[in-house]
Amino acid sequence: MSTSPSPAASLTPDRQFARACAIMLCAALAMLAASFIAVERSARQQALTADVALAAAAEAASAQSMVAALDMLAERPVAPDARMQQTRLAWDTEQLLGQERDRLAQAGVEGETSALVEIAGEAAALSQSPQVDAREAARIAAALEARILPRLKLIATRYRAATEDAATRTRRTILVATALQLLGGAALVGMVLLPARRRIADWVARSRETDRENRFRLLHDSLTGLPNATYLHAFLARIAAGSERSTTQTAVLRVDLDRFGILRETLGQRDCDEIIRLTARRIRQAMRGGDFAAYVGHDNFVVVALDLEDANAAAPIAARIQAALRQPFSIRGGARHISCSIGVTLLSDDQPDPDRILANARIALGEAQGVGAGNVRYFRDGLRAEVERRETLYTELLAAIDTGELIPFFQPQIALETRAFAGFESLIRWQHPRQGLLMPSAFLDFAEETDLTERIGELVLTRSLDAIKAWDAAGLAVPKVGVNFALAQLRDPRLIEKIKWETERFDIDPARLSIEVLETVLIKSDADQVVRNLRGLASSGFSIELDDFGTGHASISNLRRFMVNRIKIDGSFVAGIERSEEQQQLTASMIAMARALGIATLAEGVETEGAAAMLGRLGCGFAQGFLIAEPMSFAQASIWLHCVREAGGFVPVAAAAGAGGKRDPNTP
Repeated sequence: MSTSPSPAASLTPDRQFARACAIMLCAALAMLAASFIAVERSARQQALTADVALAAAAEAASAQSMVAALDMLAERPVAPDARMQQTRLAWDTEQLLGQERDRLAQAGVEGETSALVEIAGEAAALSQSPQVDAREAARIAAALEARILPRLKLIATRYRAATEDAATRTRRTILVATALQLLGGAALVGMVLLPARRRIADWVARSRETDRENRFRLLHDSLTGLPNATYLHAFLARIAAGSERSTTQTAVLRVDLDRFGILRETLGQRDCDEIIRLTARRIRQAMRGGDFAAYVGHDNFVVVALDLEDANAAAPIAARIQAALRQPFSIRGGARHISCSIGVTLLSDDQPDPDRILANARIALGEAQGVGAGNVRYFRDGLRAEVERRETLYTELLAAIDTGELIPFFQPQIALETRAFAGFESLIRWQHPRQGLLMPSAFLDFAEETDLTERIGELVLTRSLDAIKAWDAAGLAVPKVGVNFALAQLRDPRLIEKIKWETERFDIDPARLSIEVLETVLIKSDADQVVRNLRGLASSGFSIELDDFGTGHASISNLRRFMVNRIKIDGSFVAGIERSEEQQQLTASMIAMARALGIATLAEGVETEGAAAMLGRLGCGFAQGFLIAEPMSFAQASIWLHCVREAGGFVPVAAAAGAGGKRDPNTP
């Protein structure tokens, strides 16, 4: 059963510190308020006692002045100034009574002292008497001295002592409040602030450590511990910024493990990760001190060699890396031998830009891999031009697929015995907007390298079926159209379904579509999927034709296994066949073998009447070449079909105009 964390435990250190500060502030304010109240109360008490003491002293002074006036009247009752003394006595008496009332009010005592009032009344009466009684004045003075003055002095003394006590209490209160504040502050610091500070310090330390780890993860690869592509880019930017002032060379080596993709499929991800880790360790060991290495993903590493005297100084570094990686890798399941290819570029080769530098190293690596495994190549300007040309070609080829610049041309095929039209072979052409009509040799190999042949094949199939549908609508009989299929298409598990869907969509009989496959493709591929596709298509009524027969040495078992309906004898066996006995024997043997297997034959590249006659005598069933017609656009092929229909289905055989000596560009 899980328990939720307490609210205090869930607070972050900064909030804990804020709460601690708030608690300390509240406690300090409470203690300050309590101290203020205590000190203010003591101060009021001190002020009260001081006022009472002063009032008592003033009262005593007034009583003393009355005594002096009474003594003067007792000694000289009839003196000239006796009246002035009476007036003085009256004023002092009234002042004494007023001071007594004020003192009693300050002390919080109700009523007046009866003795003082009695004596004051007698003194007042004496001050109003026309004749002064000396004895009475002496008696009143004696009463004041005996009864009132001692009492007033005692009161003044007592209240002065009380004032001193109040002042002492005030000082003690201040000291106690200060001590309590200090103790409370110390307690709060010890119990709240210091723990909060320790938590904050721990939090800051953990945050810094986390930041360091995050920065490391951000800039390093978790598998190898080497800097990643981001770190590499920043490092190269810093090096490139100072390259103009540098007097030495800096080389960038891009290292790629040869055939690592196959190894990954064979060994699995876990063992390949171990190989990558060991590779990173060996590269670090092969580097010089001060050099920089990064892992940029998959099986690619980049080494930056600094302070080189010249370009040749990078060669020993590349050699050490290759030597280190040639050593067997001991992993689960045994030792593995791996080679690597390396592309080298210098910062001085091109613009000092990190992306440009890495691109140049990648170009040099591609050149090394193109030569073969375990090679090292340096970047040069010509390599970039070739790469840019290929990138332009790729972009234009993609656009050509989407915009309809790739169009099928149709070359007729005839039956040699009857010279009747037997069908077309659909051949791809590129109507380039600037270069004009391009032959397949200008782009098909590149399309295969860049995995575009499948899209191109689908386009040609659709356009060819569309042409058949249009010819049917125009009443032009086209018995069959052959479409070339690349290896990428033949490996597609959904190929049969796609072709069936296309023929059903155009409402075309499968027997009118020939699936043409290069003999070299069948030899290179023994994949079960290719076999299943071709046999499935043959079983569905499609015709299977083996193109360029004789160039790849296909076995008889392959002809049976792939259910081939017709072989197309390569034009290299046809050219000059009317003059070469050796070629006649080779071609005759191929025709005889096909006849024995029940397979039809077609000769490609037929350019002369003599070649056509010889092939007919050797038993070849069909022919295709410039003698009949060059590959034609849909519009040209339609005109050609109209001519055939007007001739009653017979194809007049004559050398194509201007075709003398030309080779048939029939390249699928």
